[in-house]
Amino acid sequence: MSEEAMREEVAQAVEVAANKAAEEEISKLAEFESAIDETLASGYLDDTLTVTDADGVAQVLPVLDSEPIWEAVGGSANVFVHTSAGVVALSVVEYKPNEEE
Repeated sequence: MSEEAMREEVAQAVEVAANKAAEEEISKLAEFESAIDETLASGYLDDTLTVTDADGVAQVLPVLDSEPIWEAVGGSANVFVHTSAGVVALSVVEYKPNEEE
């Protein structure tokens, strides 16, 4: 097998592995989002939802601990982070010192 053919085979194997990892991550996130939705529907988290929009609607963002949370939020939200140890609830409020309240 030529060196070029070996490199191509390795590149394909890496792509397959990356795609599989991405699919697993998407599946984990979808499962976590579903669990959060069910819990929200039960009302169990109502006291935890301290971040709301101008209309009083709670902004909820479920994320995995493998995601960069600061990029996922992009504003204010009630963030639920799925970790290997359980779920962490964060109230994230964007700080804008030059805006009037």
